[in-house]
Amino acid sequence: MLLQIAKSIFRRRLTSAIAFPSVLLLSFSGVSLWQVNRLLSALEWVDHTDQVIAQAYRTHKLLLDEQTGSRGYILTGKPEFLEPYQEAKPITGAAFLELKHLVADNPPQVQRVQQLEVNYQEWNRLISQAVKRRQQGNVEPLTAFEVRKQQMDAMRQQIAAFITTEEQLRNKRSRTARHTAQQVSATSIILALLIGLILAYYIRQQILKVSQTYEQALKTAIEQTKNAQLSAQRLADLHQIDRAILSAQPDATIIRDGLSRLRQLINCQQAFSILFNFEDNTAAVLAANGDGELQLVEGSIWPITDFTPVEVLQTTHIFSVQNQHPPIVKKLLATGLNSCLIIPMQVEDSVIGEIILAKADATTFSSEIVEIASEVSAQLAIAIQQSQLRQQLQNYATELEQRVSQRTAQLQEVNQDLEAFNYSVSHDLRAPLRTMQGFAQALLEDYSNQLDSFGQSYLNYIAEGALQMDTLITDLLSYSRLGRIQIPIQPVDLNTVVREALKQLDAQIKEHQAQIIIDHALPQVMAHRSTLVQVLTNLLNNAIKFVKPDDLPIVHICFEEYIQENITWIKLSVVDHGIGIAPEHQERIFRVFERLHGVEIYPGTGIGLAIVRKALERMSGLCGVQSQLGTGSRFWIALPKADKLPDLPVESI
Repeated sequence: MLLQIAKSIFRRRLTSAIAFPSVLLLSFSGVSLWQVNRLLSALEWVDHTDQVIAQAYRTHKLLLDEQTGSRGYILTGKPEFLEPYQEAKPITGAAFLELKHLVADNPPQVQRVQQLEVNYQEWNRLISQAVKRRQQGNVEPLTAFEVRKQQMDAMRQQIAAFITTEEQLRNKRSRTARHTAQQVSATSIILALLIGLILAYYIRQQILKVSQTYEQALKTAIEQTKNAQLSAQRLADLHQIDRAILSAQPDATIIRDGLSRLRQLINCQQAFSILFNFEDNTAAVLAANGDGELQLVEGSIWPITDFTPVEVLQTTHIFSVQNQHPPIVKKLLATGLNSCLIIPMQVEDSVIGEIILAKADATTFSSEIVEIASEVSAQLAIAIQQSQLRQQLQNYATELEQRVSQRTAQLQEVNQDLEAFNYSVSHDLRAPLRTMQGFAQALLEDYSNQLDSFGQSYLNYIAEGALQMDTLITDLLSYSRLGRIQIPIQPVDLNTVVREALKQLDAQIKEHQAQIIIDHALPQVMAHRSTLVQVLTNLLNNAIKFVKPDDLPIVHICFEEYIQENITWIKLSVVDHGIGIAPEHQERIFRVFERLHGVEIYPGTGIGLAIVRKALERMSGLCGVQSQLGTGSRFWIALPKADKLPDLPVESI
C-alpha cells in the first residue's frame, strides 16, 4: 500500500517537475519574443529613416539635374545640355510623392515636403518659361537667373533641413534600437539565470521529496518483507507440523520438531512441552529444547503442581502470572532467564498439557509471539490427540484382526465338516437310490402285466425320480470333489478337450440335431484335463439345451488371445443362439441350485455353471457370460496359455 502511495507521489511530483519548468520556459519565451519584437520595431524605424534620407537625397539630386540641365541650355542654347533637365523633370513629382508617403507618420516633415513641392512647382514654372524663351532665341536676363537661383537655394536649404531633421531622428532611433538591444540582452540573461535558479531549486526540492518518499516506502517495504518472511516461516512451520500429523509420525517427533521451529521463530532460550495426567496428578516432559542451565529430561515425570496450579488448568484463557510463579518458572528465573510464557495445549475445551517458553530478555512477549505460540500449541495438541486416537485405533484393529482370525478358523473347520458331511451323505444315498431304481425297473420289466396303467405310471415316476436324484447326487459329488481333490495344473490341448466333451454329448447332439462350429485349431492352456472336459461339457450341454422350441441349436466355439499383467491368456467362448439371459440373472446363474426355468421345461440340476466357476477358480482361471434375452449367450472361460508358463502354485485342500 505504501509503495502504491509512493508511486502516486512520484507521478505527481514528476508531473509537477515537467509542468512547472514548461510554464517558466513558455513565460521566458513570451518575454523574449516581446523584447525581440521591440528590438525589430526599433531597427525597422532606423531603416525607415534611412529610406527617408535616401529618398530626400534622390529628390535633391533630381532638382540639381533639372537646375544644371536647364541652366546649361539657357546659357549655351545647345540641346544636349537640356537632357538632364528633361530626364529629371518627369520623375521629380513622383519623388516628392514618395518622400511625402515615407514621412506620413511625421506631420512637420510632411508640411516641409508640401512646401518644398510648392516651391518646386513655382521654380519649374519659371524654368519652363526660360527654356521656351531660349528656344525662341531670346536672351535670358540676369535677374531671372538670380530669381531662380534664390528659389533653388531655398529648396536646397529646405531639403538640407529636412535631411538634417531625419538624420537627427535616425540617430535618436538608432540610440533607441541600441538601448532596446541592450535591454533585450540584459533581460534575457537575467531571466535565464533567474529561471535556471528557480528550476534548479524546484527540481532539487522535488527530487529530495521523491527520494524521501521512496526512502520511507523502502523502509516500510523492508519491514513488511521481514514481517512477510516471518509469516511465511510461521506458515511453513505450521504446514510442516500438519504434514507430520498427516504422516502419522510419533507424537514425540512432531512435538520435538515443533518446539525447535518455535524457538527459531521467537528466539527464546528454553522451550518445553508438558503433557498432564489428571488421574495421578503428574506431568510428563514430552520434549525439551533449550541451551540453558535447566535441562528437563524427555519422558521424565513431575508433579503437576510444579508446572501450574490445578485451579489454573480449569481456565481456557491465556493469562499473565504476576506473583504466583509455579516452581518450574522459579527455577527458570533462577538460571538467569527473565521472561516466561506458558501456553496451554487444549483439545476443544480440555487442557491436556502446556508449552513453556523462556528467554533472557526482560521484555514481555509481544502479541504476535503469543499468537504464534498459541497456533503452534493448538497444532501440537491436535498432533497429540491424533497420535492417541491412532494408538487406540491400532489397538482396536489388532483386536479385531485376532477376532476375525479366530472366526475364520472356526468357519473353515465348520465348512470342512459340512463338506465332509455333504460328500458322505451324497455318496451314501447313491446305494439305496440305485436299489430303488433297480427294483422299480425290475417291477416294470417282470410284473408290468400284473399292474394296471396307474401302477405302471407310479413305477415310471419312481424310476424317473430316482434317475433325477442320481443325477443331482452325481453333480453334487462332482462339485464337492472339486473342493476336495488335488488338481495338478499342466499343459492341456483344447482340441482334445473339445473332442472329448463332444463325444460325451454325442447322443444329445444327435437328438437335438445340433450344429457345432469350431474356429481354427485351438491352442494349449494350463489346466486340469478332466476338470476342463467337465467344464466344456457343461457349457456345451447348456448351449444345446437352452434353445427355443422347434429351433435347432447352433453352437460356435472360438477363442482369442490377450495379454494381461505380462501373462498371455486364452479366452475360449461357447456362443449359442438360444433363449439368452436377462442381465439381472447373469451373475446368480453361477451359484449352486440357481435355476431360471422350471425343470419340466428345461431339465437340469442347477449345479452345472456352479461347477464351471468352481473348476475355473481351482485352475486359476476366469469365467463369465455375455448375453441378451432372446438373442443368445456367449459363455467364456479364460486360462493361461501353455507356451508361456506362469509361476502357478499347485492347489490342494
